Amino acid sequence: MRAAVAAEGSIALWKIAMKPGKPLAFGSVGSAHFLGLPGNPVAAFIGFLVFARPFILRLQGAREVRPAPLMLRADFQVDRPDQRLEFLRARVNAAGALELLPHQGSAILGSVVGADGLVLRAPGQSIARGDAVPYLSFASLLA
Repeated sequence: MRAAVAAEGSIALWKIAMKPGKPLAFGSVGSAHFLGLPGNPVAAFIGFLVFARPFILRLQGAREVRPAPLMLRADFQVDRPDQRLEFLRARVNAAGALELLPHQGSAILGSVVGADGLVLRAPGQSIARGDAVPYLSFASLLA
């Protein structure tokens, strides 16, 4: 797809430091904008929420296109830091803290179905149980 768009237009952005969703493309063909989402379903869903939806809202004249994350307590631990911004699928438990869905792979759509939002993990960050972490609910991302 990237080669086809580049042949007919231009690619301004290709690959980003985001997990899931690294193979994201943005460019133009003639006067039309092009946004290429990744092929895995979770990566495509998160790419849509983070890039496509805000872009469409901005084109429609909206000023506020990204909700502010809530800071909630992590009832989980993630030791292996990644060098990319990571969106972890999570849900709020009965104690009002966040728990991760067990399978976080970008091809595992069940991690989105069972979640009610995303934890943002900064590049190089480990998360310890009890840390306050930024959380975006799906309700806020789709409002």
